[in-house]
Amino acid sequence: MNNRFFSSLALRNIKSNKQLYIPYLLSSTIIIMMFYLMASLLTNKFVQERSSSLATLFLYGTVVIGIFSVIFILYTNSFLIKRRKKEIGLYGILGLEKKHVAKILFFETVFTSLLSIAAGLLSGFIFGRLFFMLLNYLLRLPIDITYSTSGVTMLATIALFSGIFGIMFLYNVSQFTFANPIKLLKGKQEGEKEPKGSMILFVLSLVFLGWGYSISVTIPDPLAAISNFFLAVLLVIVGTYLLFISGSIFILKALKKNKRIYYQPGAFISISGMLYRMKQNAVGLANICILASMVIIAVSTTVTIFIGSEETLENRYPFENNVTLFGEVENLEKMNKRFFEFQDDLWKTVEANGLEITENKSYRQLSLFGRLQENEFVFDGNLAEPEKSILLMVLPLEDFNEMTGKSITLEDGEALYYHSTTTDKKESLTIGAETYQLTQVENEIDGNMELTESLALVVPEVSHLLEISKKLKEQFPESNYLTIDAHIGWNTSGTEEKKEVLAKQLENQYGWNAGENSLYESRLLQREEWYSLNGGFLFLGVFLGLLFTMGTVLITYFKQISEGFDDREKFQIMQKVGLDKELIEESTRAQIVWMFLLPIVIATIHVSFAYPIVRKLLLIFGVTNEITWLLSFIGVVFAFAASYWIIYRLTSRVYYSIVK
Repeated sequence: MNNRFFSSLALRNIKSNKQLYIPYLLSSTIIIMMFYLMASLLTNKFVQERSSSLATLFLYGTVVIGIFSVIFILYTNSFLIKRRKKEIGLYGILGLEKKHVAKILFFETVFTSLLSIAAGLLSGFIFGRLFFMLLNYLLRLPIDITYSTSGVTMLATIALFSGIFGIMFLYNVSQFTFANPIKLLKGKQEGEKEPKGSMILFVLSLVFLGWGYSISVTIPDPLAAISNFFLAVLLVIVGTYLLFISGSIFILKALKKNKRIYYQPGAFISISGMLYRMKQNAVGLANICILASMVIIAVSTTVTIFIGSEETLENRYPFENNVTLFGEVENLEKMNKRFFEFQDDLWKTVEANGLEITENKSYRQLSLFGRLQENEFVFDGNLAEPEKSILLMVLPLEDFNEMTGKSITLEDGEALYYHSTTTDKKESLTIGAETYQLTQVENEIDGNMELTESLALVVPEVSHLLEISKKLKEQFPESNYLTIDAHIGWNTSGTEEKKEVLAKQLENQYGWNAGENSLYESRLLQREEWYSLNGGFLFLGVFLGLLFTMGTVLITYFKQISEGFDDREKFQIMQKVGLDKELIEESTRAQIVWMFLLPIVIATIHVSFAYPIVRKLLLIFGVTNEITWLLSFIGVVFAFAASYWIIYRLTSRVYYSIVK
C-alpha cells in the first residue's frame, strides 16, 4: 500500500469526524494566530526602540502564550483521540498493521497541522493591523506603530507548533501501539470507574488553598508581594485540582448516602452519572476554574492600571518637576548652604524659561536602613540583610511644617512618628544613642512609604540629622549608607511647550548622567513612557484574557461532546426501560448547571482571597484608588459570568443534540 492510499484515508477520516475536527482546527488556528501576533509585537522595531520595558512585557506574554499553547493543544487532542479509539481498533480488526495505522495518523497530523499553521499565520497577518490600531490607541504615541513581521517570527511560530503537533502525534501513536485492538474497540465505552474518596487528598487540598490564601491575606508590603505572588498562585492551582478531584467526590458520596435526596429519579441519574466519571470531570472543571481566575485577575488588574494611569503617574511623581539632591555628611553649614543655593538656582532657571511656580515642596531627609528591636532602631551599616531591613526617614520639624502647612512645636527629646505597616503606638525610639519621646501622626511625607515597611521620624532641628549620622558614622566607619538628601518638587504655570523645554534643560543639568550628584524627574517627560507601559499592560491583559476565555470555551465544548457521546447510549437504555425524555433532560440539566456554576463560584472565591496581594502589587504601579479596582473586578466578574453563561447555553445544546 502506497502513501497515496494512507493520505486519502486520512482525509476521509477528518471529513467523517468533522464535528470533532472543526472546533479542534479552529482552536489551533486561533492559538497560532495569537502567538504569532504577540511575537510580532515582541520583534517590532518601533516597540523595541520606544520602550525597553514594553518589549520585556511582551516577551513575558509570548512565553505565557507559548506554554499555554502546548498545554491546550495536547489537552484538546486527548478528547479527540478518545473518540477515535474505536475507529483505530477497527483498523486492527480489518487487518491493518500498527505501522499502517501510524501512517494514517501521521498524515492526519500533517494535514491538520499544516492547515492550522497556515491559517494561523494568515489570520495573524490579516488581523495584525487591527491589533496594532488598538495598540496605537492604547499607547497614545505621537507616531503610530506600523505593523511588521519578520522571517524569524514566522520561523519561530512554525518551529514551536510543529514541535507541539509532533509531540501530539507521538502521544496518539502511543495510545494504540501497546493496546489490544479488541480493547480499543470498547475504548470509548469504558467509562471511568467510581473513584475512591481520599481523605488525604481532601485535607491536602485544604492545606494548599489555606496556605495560598494566607500568603495573600498576610502579605506585609508590595515588595514582598512580588516574591510571594507566584508561590501563592502555584499553591492555589495545586489546591484547586486536589479540591475538585477529592472534595467533589466526598460531596457526591455524601449526597448518595442521603436517601431523601438520592432516591429521586432525577437526582439518582445525575449524581450517579457524575460520580461515575468524576475523576475526568474534576480535571476539566479545575481547568475551567483556573482559566476563569486568570481571566478575572489579568483583565481587572490591567484595566485598573490603565484607567488610573494619570492618577498613578501623579502618585509616582507628586509634582511636575521632582529633584533629589544627594548630600554628604560633613557639617550643618555646608549642607544648608548647598541645599538653599541649589534651590535658588532652580527657581532662577524656572524664571528664565518664562514660567511661574504655583506650588512647591522641599525637605531634607536622613535615610537609614535597619530593623526595630523593641524601642530601638538598629542601623544596618552595610545593608547585610536587605530583605529584613526597613527604611527610616528622619526629617527636621522645620521642613515638615513647611510642606504640611502645620505649626507643630517639639521640645528636645520629642519627635513625631509614623510606621507604615503597624498601628502599634510606640512611646519612645532610640537611634544613634539619642532617645525620642514619640507622638504618632499620619503619613504626609511620601506616598512611596507604603511600598515597603517604612518609618518616618520628625525631629526638632535639622542639626539632629547631622548628629545622628555622625554618631552612626563613628560606629560604622565603613558604611556607605549615611547621607542627608534633599527632595524638591514644584509645579509651574505656562504652556506645555515651555514646560517641556524646562524639563529637558533640567534633565541635562541634573539627570543621572550630568555628574551633579542629583536626580531630576519630570512628570511631563515620563508621561509618554508611562502610558506606553500601562497601555502595554492593558493590551497584554485583554490579549491573555481573550486567550484564556477561548480556552474555557473550547474545553467546555470538548467536554460536552465527550460527555454527550458517553451518555447517549446510557440514556437510550434508560428510555427503553421506561424513563421519559423530560426526566432525562431534567437530570442532565442539573448535571450541566452544576458543572457550569461550580468553576465560576470557586474562581470568584480565589480572586476574592487574591485581593490583598493584588492590591499590594497595584501599589507598585501607583494605584491607590480601591474603588477603581473594585469596580473593575466586579465588572470583569459579571462580564465573564455572562460570557460563560452564553458558553453554557451553546455547548449544552450540543450535548442535548448528541444525547437525543
